[in-house]
Amino acid sequence: MQPATSTERPAAGQNGAPAKGKRQSNRIVRYPVQLRVNVTTAMNDSLARISRRLMIPEGIVGRIALIQYLASNDREYREDR
Repeated sequence: MQPATSTERPAAGQNGAPAKGKRQSNRIVRYPVQLRVNVTTAMNDSLARISRRLMIPEGIVGRIALIQYLASNDREYREDR
């Protein structure tokens, strides 16, 4: 067998890899907005302890805390839930 001499990539979706960005996800997006926050070292340590105790990811602990805060401090959020 001779090595291929063509330097062109195969067309996406034919015999090659699927085209990037065209793949559809069947996953339902429940939380479409991403929130990144800065926390202190003490807050991070506390979050890690609670996360280990509850055996859930830190992001979910943060989401639960935000839900509780918004429910107790924002009437519109509380009514829309």
